[in-house]
Amino acid sequence: MTKARKIAVELHKWIEGRLGPILTVELVAGLLLSVGVVVAFAELSEEVVEGETHRVDRMALLWMNANLPGWLDEPMRAVTALGYYWVVLPLLAIAACAFYLKGLKISAVLLGVSTLGSIILTTVLKAVFQRDRPELFDAGYAASFYSFPSGHATVAVGFYGTLVLLTVWHVAGGWRWVVAAAGIALVLLIGFSRLYLGVHYPTDILAGFLTAPLWVSAVGFALFLYRFLRGDRRGET
Repeated sequence: MTKARKIAVELHKWIEGRLGPILTVELVAGLLLSVGVVVAFAELSEEVVEGETHRVDRMALLWMNANLPGWLDEPMRAVTALGYYWVVLPLLAIAACAFYLKGLKISAVLLGVSTLGSIILTTVLKAVFQRDRPELFDAGYAASFYSFPSGHATVAVGFYGTLVLLTVWHVAGGWRWVVAAAGIALVLLIGFSRLYLGVHYPTDILAGFLTAPLWVSAVGFALFLYRFLRGDRRGET
């Protein structure tokens, strides 16, 4: 049993023993999802550090470079630009203001916490793991800082994913499915663009997709524990 699995088992036992009497079905689902994200990220990072994913990562990038059409170059550069902080932060300000002016103050705060927290967390994790970026082929595109986890993938989920989730929550009818499908496609395209340009390994992208939920889960779990320790079990926001 890996260290990550042992931690998950112990946390599960603690939850059952200490929090069992006050857990609802929704809260149990949320806690299990949070634990699942933590375990998935821990196991993936462990494999990356030990070099177990290096061969598959290299093969995937080389295959993409050899088989994907060259006309995707410009579209992928345009898509990848949507993941840069100098694009995301102004969009965050606009979206947060829009939520606030519509009276959706909690949504505005959640979007800000998700986005800014994800940016900070992924920057810290990059400095911790210090994984060099791939240099398997020259796509005429340069990227700085470390590779794991992908900041673009993280912000794709932390900002665009959260924005879509909040929008879907407030939109009625069939438009929910349209917004959700567009959001999922955008998140996946941003991650794919980093692979196409050769500046990230597939495991960097996967870790980036996990980092934002990791942050949001941690914040939510900390809030729950705070309320529990205070004896506030009503769940007001």
